[in-house]
Amino acid sequence: GEYVSTQEATWSLMAANALIDDLRETGIMINGALPDGPLVRVLSDDVTVQPVKVANTGTDETELTVTTFGVPEGNEPAGGNGYAITREYYTMEGAPADPAAVTVGTRLVTVITVAPFGRREARLIVNDPLPAGFEIDNPNLLQGGDIRALEWLDPVRGENAEFRSERFIAAVDWRSDQAFRLAYVVRAVSPGAFHHPAASVEDMYRPQYRARTDTGRIVISQ
Repeated sequence: GEYVSTQEATWSLMAANALIDDLRETGIMINGALPDGPLVRVLSDDVTVQPVKVANTGTDETELTVTTFGVPEGNEPAGGNGYAITREYYTMEGAPADPAAVTVGTRLVTVITVAPFGRREARLIVNDPLPAGFEIDNPNLLQGGDIRALEWLDPVRGENAEFRSERFIAAVDWRSDQAFRLAYVVRAVSPGAFHHPAASVEDMYRPQYRARTDTGRIVISQ
């Protein structure tokens, strides 16, 4: 498939490592020499790419696999397969907030909503990268129920949550056709305009079921 799970990626790497010795015995030559392993080339627009010459000097037919990875030139739009995900911000009093117009020291509640397309049973990873001007503030605030103005929120706790310096990550086992919410508090700490990466959700064992939000931009003033 187009996507592989963490386990499948690990198994593929182990299989490629195990095939290195077999590759030398097939008679395959790359640029006139026996290969030491899979050939990796990093390409960019300002580099003249030299051709790679692959020759089969053995007696058996061999399949040649070429895999490419790239970074999109533009931002991918919001979308998903099996799920939808949105990201919203609220003030500590529960009013909607615009992260594109905040001042240093402002605290906001980040609310991530994940909605399945029908009933699903899955182990999900929700990943919300922080823009450079934000940092996570007091991870225990929402869990302790200290924000009375957001009693309507009722976020799920999940099986695990990590409040890292550059992102929020949560693991959630979800068996329902209903949406669920995750929430945490951020503080604006650095003035400037910053890129806001998309938040995403992914089924750990069926990675084709995933979704992402739009990217954005935040502006923090003094």
